[in-house]
Amino acid sequence: MRQISYIVLSCLMMGITACKKETVSEQPPISPVPSIELRNTAPTVVTEYEDSIVFDLFYLDGDGDLGFADPDSTSVFLVDTRIQTVEDFYLPLLAPENVSVPIQGIFQLHLDRTILTGSGDTPETVVFQIYLRDRAGHQSNVVSTPAITVNPQ
Repeated sequence: MRQISYIVLSCLMMGITACKKETVSEQPPISPVPSIELRNTAPTVVTEYEDSIVFDLFYLDGDGDLGFADPDSTSVFLVDTRIQTVEDFYLPLLAPENVSVPIQGIFQLHLDRTILTGSGDTPETVVFQIYLRDRAGHQSNVVSTPAITVNPQ
């Protein structure tokens, strides 16, 4: 009887240690506040009123509420640091509405043209700042572009 008790006790101990929960390395949750990284800016020398500038932006958002279905709504903002003006841009839905899923990817922001703010006959250097705002109103971090030279026509 004593041997049976030891066997049962040993089996129970092995069963308890065998059922030990494995540690799975989990990624921390992604923040619902969007974050962006500037991946590329081209070109970095432009002529006023003529050349477009393209910014490649990587985004990460924990709940996927970036962009709008309504094209009159804006969620991308570009600040001209020379004169502190803000241009806003439409960003289409990057995930379906009413679905909360983490998303990441790259989108391009096109600035059709830029201007000289001075007298107009000498080149200027501009740095733009870019940020996003999601549908919940969370503002992303702000990224700065490299210096861009704007030449007169």
